Amino acid sequence: MNGAMSKQPMYIKGDIMLIAKYNKFDQCVEIGDLNDPSSGWVDYDPTQGASSDELTEICNSLYDRCLLAELGVEGFTPASEQHLIKS
Repeated sequence: MNGAMSKQPMYIKGDIMLIAKYNKFDQCVEIGDLNDPSSGWVDYDPTQGASSDELTEICNSLYDRCLLAELGVEGFTPASEQHLIKS
C-alpha cells in the first residue's frame, strides 16, 4: 500500500475492504471497494444508507471521517484524488 492511500479513511475487516475520499468538485464523499477496484468510486449518501445495516454503519463512519478531514479537524488528513489499484 502506498503512503498516500494510507492517509485516506479505510475500513478493512474480513471480506470488507473499503476506502473513502471527498470529491471537492461534486462536494460529496465517495466510497471505493478495494476488493473490486474496477467498480471505481461510488457517491455515498448517508440519508440512503448502503445495502445492509453493517455496510451502512461502516460507510457512515467513513463519511464522517472524510468530512472531518475536509473541515481541517486535527487528527484527520484530507484525502487526495487517488485511483484504486489492486496489487
